[in-house]
Amino acid sequence: MEFYANLHNHSTHSDGKFTPAELARQAAAEGYGAAALTDHDTATGYTEFKAECDRLGLECIFGVEFTAPCPALKRADGTDENFHLTAYHFDPAYPPMADYLRQMAARETDQTRILFERGLREGLLKDITWDEVLEYNKGIAWLCNEHVFRAMKHKGQVTDLDYYDFFLTVYGDRRHEVPPSHPFKNAEEIIRLVHDAGGIILVAHPHEQLQHIDALVEMGIDGLEAWHPDLTEEEKAEAERIGLEKGLYISGGSDHSGLCGGMYSGFADPKSCPFWLESRSVGTTRAHFEEIRTRKQNR
Repeated sequence: MEFYANLHNHSTHSDGKFTPAELARQAAAEGYGAAALTDHDTATGYTEFKAECDRLGLECIFGVEFTAPCPALKRADGTDENFHLTAYHFDPAYPPMADYLRQMAARETDQTRILFERGLREGLLKDITWDEVLEYNKGIAWLCNEHVFRAMKHKGQVTDLDYYDFFLTVYGDRRHEVPPSHPFKNAEEIIRLVHDAGGIILVAHPHEQLQHIDALVEMGIDGLEAWHPDLTEEEKAEAERIGLEKGLYISGGSDHSGLCGGMYSGFADPKSCPFWLESRSVGTTRAHFEEIRTRKQNR
């Protein structure tokens, strides 16, 4: 299958490896005709991304990936389900949305700072201050471990090959030890908020979650990702079938995998990276992209 658009990507404005402009150049160089920037719970990178896409002649749409717990639905082990939802076209300046995005930036940044300070106390980090992290990451509201690492790299303390040791030692599962300053909205609330802000919203990488699509449709979900590296080949086919059967938008993208994910730099051999992906092996077709771009179903 030929994929025209890569509609799930992250930049340095959340936990991606490339600046928004670098990401646009990478997507164009890989051969995509369209792309979306879907940073986690933040929209601050889109202006730079769109400017570079326009310069390159690369079609683009606005997007954000939201984290959305869902107590109404359960996993096989009985715990609450949790979804990632990719939203497109909404107005980030819509006051309730702008307020929520501010809360999400504060949530991530506060956890990052607290673990940063703990890392200094424990001797896991040295010769760097939080002010230096902020100075290096100007213009970015949602700060995570990636931003700390980039500041350390800028100071010459680490190289890309040190990233995973740094992540697992200083951050990793330790985030669960820091109570969040603001709660995530649940899936129903996020779906409603995105619609109120004028957008559409899709289920991202629904690995082992396709059984919940009917319930999500009842909540108002508009589509789903069918071509994402987290899905098995069977799930990709089933997601496409469900999307066509139910008249949903069908999307896809590389996320943190592949060339646009930028994760290969942390490995001496890129093909040994768990995020290895054949070029343009995920995304969405031109026809499905047009439906998402225009918000019109052509079936």
